[in-house]
Amino acid sequence: MKTSFVATAFLLSMASYSWAQTDTEAIKRVLYNETEGFFKRDKARWAAAWAHEPYVNFAANLYGGDFMLIKGWANLEKQFANQFKSSKVSDNVTVQNANYTIHQNGNMALVTYDQTLLDSHGKTTSKETRVVEKFNGQWKIINVIALTNLKNFGLAQAQKK
Repeated sequence: MKTSFVATAFLLSMASYSWAQTDTEAIKRVLYNETEGFFKRDKARWAAAWAHEPYVNFAANLYGGDFMLIKGWANLEKQFANQFKSSKVSDNVTVQNANYTIHQNGNMALVTYDQTLLDSHGKTTSKETRVVEKFNGQWKIINVIALTNLKNFGLAQAQKK
């Protein structure tokens, strides 16, 4: 009986480890898909990464020194509508995410990571924070905080001209 208990405990621990790995990969994938969908002007891919709820939030610092805070899916979709009006991609952007920290608690997870965007302007780095929530087995973004390193961005733009 002791052997069957140990075997059952081992199988349950392996199953929970596998489930956590699956969630971790799914969370990383939804974050990547949201960013790449945005830069590829694929509205369906971008929108599929978001929870379409009134409590979603998007916060980011902007290149002019200002910041943006958008509350609610309807406002977020409206704010970014112009980005998706043309399916023509203006620049080929490569998205690289690294150094993830994921704290999952049930159907919610807090994620921090480093993001690097490579395009014709050079390299842009940022510190990213996301809160994701699981809806019907699918992870969706409910909160974004994007802090872009703008220190050398103007200098890089000026050197390109």
